[in-house]
Amino acid sequence: MKSESEKKRKVLIGLGSNIGDRIENLRKAISFLDAEGVEIVKVSGLYETEPVETDEPQPPYLNAVAEIITNLPLTNLLDLLEEIERKLGRRSKGDKKPRTVDLDILWAEGEQLESERLKVPHPRLWERAFVLVPLSEIVDELDGKSVSKAAQNLANRKQIRKVAESQWFGEKKETKVI
Repeated sequence: MKSESEKKRKVLIGLGSNIGDRIENLRKAISFLDAEGVEIVKVSGLYETEPVETDEPQPPYLNAVAEIITNLPLTNLLDLLEEIERKLGRRSKGDKKPRTVDLDILWAEGEQLESERLKVPHPRLWERAFVLVPLSEIVDELDGKSVSKAAQNLANRKQIRKVAESQWFGEKKETKVI
């Protein structure tokens, strides 16, 4: 019998990039996850947003959400995400500086975790349009709450613009920007 940490379950990952070739950075992050045996189930379209909670002006972010299936314990998944961030040029975690890629565990099926290093579900999940709007393409509800209603409420107050449909992450080709 498999232990809890060995069971495959759905995990939602937030992706963001605001320097370099932003689309290619996000494509590579998804490709690295796939290469590590993480099953990519769905990826939202791409949304452009202004940076939040920053001390200095920065370029806009491209954001997306991916639904994955994995049996990795959440701390091991976090290690993998941080390794991918480093491979793609991220220098430090926790600062509010521009970044080639930012990968966050947003939610995990049947799991909650609160440690110094990781909180799941993500503590600001329901406060961020740049997470909720792409997330609403993946799921209707999360933990009994309507994602689309929460996304609509925040999107009305925040600048968020869809720039590509969900096929953007596939093989490198011209991304149809809308």
